[in-house]
Amino acid sequence: MKESAEILSLIKGYETRESDLMLNIAQLKSLNEALRIADERSAVLNSIIESSDDAIVSKDLNSIVTSWNDAAERIFGYNASEMIGKSIMKIIPPDRAEEEPHILGQLRQGIRVDHFETERLRKDGTLINVSLTISPIKDRNGNVIGLSKIARDITDKKNIEIKKNEFIGFVSHELKTPLTSLRSYIQVALHKAKKDELEFISQALSRAELQTKKMENMISDFLSISKFEDGHMKINPTRFDMAKAIKENLEDARIASAKHILVYAGANEAYVNGDQEKLSLVLTNLISNAQKYSPNGGTITINCQQKDQHFFISVSDQGIGISTADQKLMFGKFFRVNSEQTKFISGFGIGLYLASTIINLHQSSITVESEPDKGSTFSFHVAAAMETA
Repeated sequence: MKESAEILSLIKGYETRESDLMLNIAQLKSLNEALRIADERSAVLNSIIESSDDAIVSKDLNSIVTSWNDAAERIFGYNASEMIGKSIMKIIPPDRAEEEPHILGQLRQGIRVDHFETERLRKDGTLINVSLTISPIKDRNGNVIGLSKIARDITDKKNIEIKKNEFIGFVSHELKTPLTSLRSYIQVALHKAKKDELEFISQALSRAELQTKKMENMISDFLSISKFEDGHMKINPTRFDMAKAIKENLEDARIASAKHILVYAGANEAYVNGDQEKLSLVLTNLISNAQKYSPNGGTITINCQQKDQHFFISVSDQGIGISTADQKLMFGKFFRVNSEQTKFISGFGIGLYLASTIINLHQSSITVESEPDKGSTFSFHVAAAMETA
């Protein structure tokens, strides 16, 4: 009996070992399959990286390069052996050195950097324009351990933009002189028509004068953008009454459209420190937009109130409103809302871009609050001027 029990025990032991062995073999097969899939994915990823037209680079949190693809060599001139293990500062121009710690600070927080346009230094010492998209690399616990960077050479795109801006500036400048002369002739003729009580001709000339003024404003917009993008746009701050400037803009706007009720609700006097000509251009654009994007009329309210050391100005309408998605893009150059409601509204999409640029030069920014079919409110602030003795 004892021997039979020992034999049964041995058999059970062998069965257990065999079961464990079968389990281990299954686990090994599963592990092998996982490794095969990982190798295939890695090969595909490496193929994509090496065949990409964009530079794809990885680096650690000390800015040391850990990978460098063929496109990076083609764009920057350095091969992999010259960059891997070296600091990325090698390709960053000295005057842009502060960009690296700023980017690293964002990435350490897990924040991705999208389409950041800047300049980088090639091996031959020349500068190239690049667009950078940078993402954090995280370990299994979610800790940021490095970053991957995609750099696209946009030098040709920038050169085309420069030539386009030069052309726009040239054409706008050439148009401005004859248009100013034309407006002067219209004003003289209008004065004579009114004096001779020629009502029809007076009305026709009044409308012609309004159209020439619109063209002058549009040309001024193009010239201002050209100056800004050439780095020549500067502001000339003076002390002036913003309330008076708003009221003058409203008078011009009333001539442009009779179906809108234009209301000023604000301080009787609002002395600010800013560039009067350029801030008047901002007001013109915002009020004109409020009129254009309120095709059914309604009330347009311009407010100007002091709070602490600033005057806050807003332009509100009861128009078609703006979607949340379009609000994120609307201050970009040449951006226009594309919908059934806007397809017959004229414009080049430069008014808000220019207005935003001017306000930024005044150390402020334009904000928008809007909902579709419920109107829009554009706001900005300007520093209040100190009282003169």
